[in-house]
Amino acid sequence: MRLIASGGLRARAILQTSEPAIIEFDTEPAPGSSESVLPGMRWVRLPLPFALDHVNCWLLDGERPGETTLIDTGIASDTTRAIWSSLFAKGFPNELLVTHFHPDHLGLASWFVDQGATLYGHPRELALAASIWAVDDATSGERYARWYRENGLDEAVCAVAASRGNNFRRIVFEPPALAPSGCLSAGDQWRCGERTFDVLEGRGHAPDMLMLHDAANGVLIVADQVLPGITPNVSIMPGTHDPDPLGSFLATLDELSGLPETTLVLPSHGRPFRGLHARLEQLRQHHETRLEQVRVACREPMTAADLFPLLFRRKLDPQQLSFALGESLSHLSWLASRGEITEICTAGRYRYVQG
Repeated sequence: MRLIASGGLRARAILQTSEPAIIEFDTEPAPGSSESVLPGMRWVRLPLPFALDHVNCWLLDGERPGETTLIDTGIASDTTRAIWSSLFAKGFPNELLVTHFHPDHLGLASWFVDQGATLYGHPRELALAASIWAVDDATSGERYARWYRENGLDEAVCAVAASRGNNFRRIVFEPPALAPSGCLSAGDQWRCGERTFDVLEGRGHAPDMLMLHDAANGVLIVADQVLPGITPNVSIMPGTHDPDPLGSFLATLDELSGLPETTLVLPSHGRPFRGLHARLEQLRQHHETRLEQVRVACREPMTAADLFPLLFRRKLDPQQLSFALGESLSHLSWLASRGEITEICTAGRYRYVQG
């Protein structure tokens, strides 16, 4: 994969109506195998030990026989490494593109670099991964415990958070340095084999998540920005810096509306699908509904944790608890930044109320 142009290419914001999303595949590849999506492009599905139990990675043929580019890696675990070692028994990819800093996308980046892969990614995503990884267990645990406490969770939950330390380190090898020649950002244009991709950025789920649009063949590698069956998590989390991730997320959806409705969308979770505009509108409506629920709830002072029964109708495990808190805060922040609610702090605890 080679950088062939830089600057200026963005999807235009043109909202169009469409039919519901259409899933393209009846099944997914088994772990340790790959399935052809299009000529020169293969789909690999890796297991995850979470409620969201898989991540999709993509293998693209290079310009010469035997050359491949891998997009994303899965978490750093013995299971994941065994799958990749089996799949790449005849030779590892010579290039790796990491879409964003989350562990299921970047966890094994250093391992692939050690196997000889050249790394590509967004510099802010790699820098954020390195900064989170560098935090020691005690500091990370206390940071999350304080965050929980400030936003209304009880002391027993805060104590568990403090004891867990830095979970990022447990499923991510120390993130590798990104060379200047490996930096990608919105507006760049890339060639991989016979395909040319416009580089787009998705925001809200991650600060500067990379997406790749092959306009000639109508393909969008969308990472976590648009998923067919679930809504991407949009959170304010410790260590991240976007004060309005929901606003950033919705703005990216508007940008993606400029792509053709017939685009084949390759998501990081779920199966490839068509019907991009319909799915974008579903995601907008989902967040509009949640914002209205939060507006109504905040007629009385509410902590972010007070919103959990309203916004999440299932039992939350420890990982989902942090996502739920981050997502509640992203909706509160959207409303506060637009003057619809006010943040108040009493005795170290934050609440939000209309007015």
